[in-house]
Amino acid sequence: MIPAISNIIAGALIIIFCIPLLMNKISMNQWYGIRFRKSFESTENWYKINKYGAGRMVRWSFIIIVISIAVLFLPLHGNKTIQVIMLLCIPLIIIIPVIESWLYAKKLPSDE
Repeated sequence: MIPAISNIIAGALIIIFCIPLLMNKISMNQWYGIRFRKSFESTENWYKINKYGAGRMVRWSFIIIVISIAVLFLPLHGNKTIQVIMLLCIPLIIIIPVIESWLYAKKLPSDE
């Protein structure tokens, strides 16, 4: 039960932190946002990459939340495998959208 709740909380927090990025409210900075080299080439790239990446993170977070809620209703009967799989889902919320965002950023034209 703890892994599922952890995934739900992590997913919800990621969604909350992505909302300003989706709305283009975060200007270029060193602390908050998706910071690839390509992101810093122009303001336009910054907003495009961050909006795309935030959208991908929200989608993946939503998927993990839905799966985690479903797991809460599954009878586990001491099955540790499902709990381990749930714990492994938390990094996926970050890893997969970061890779998708990086691939997206590579497609943008360079300003160099």
